[in-house]
Amino acid sequence: MADPRELLVPSNAGMRLIALTTLFNKGDFARLRTYIQDNYAPTLLESAPVAAHLAELKAMYRIAGKLRVGQVIAVDKHAALVVMQSERGPFYAAQVVVEEDYPHKITQYVHQEVEEESEEDMNDDHT
Repeated sequence: MADPRELLVPSNAGMRLIALTTLFNKGDFARLRTYIQDNYAPTLLESAPVAAHLAELKAMYRIAGKLRVGQVIAVDKHAALVVMQSERGPFYAAQVVVEEDYPHKITQYVHQEVEEESEEDMNDDHT
């Protein structure tokens, strides 16, 4: 089975996600802070400052541990939607959208834990 990251390489959004995830997995929050400052679009930083984005990533790191791309759901040049597998169990849906113009700064980065349905929940849907 091919590495799902290969599907992200041709995409500007995919490359941003790979870079962000690499720094995240190293737990190098000083470099991650610089990455956010340099690569998040001003509009994204207006909605929440660098410190808030960094705090959110630190909290996710404490809960999830390292992340890896499990499945690419959708990808094009400026957007990527993936399922991330975490070191400690939960799955996360992650979406990255970047500007169309170079340097393709991140305009949206959303991650959310994916709730797993129990077998009982799945059976309830089919009755």
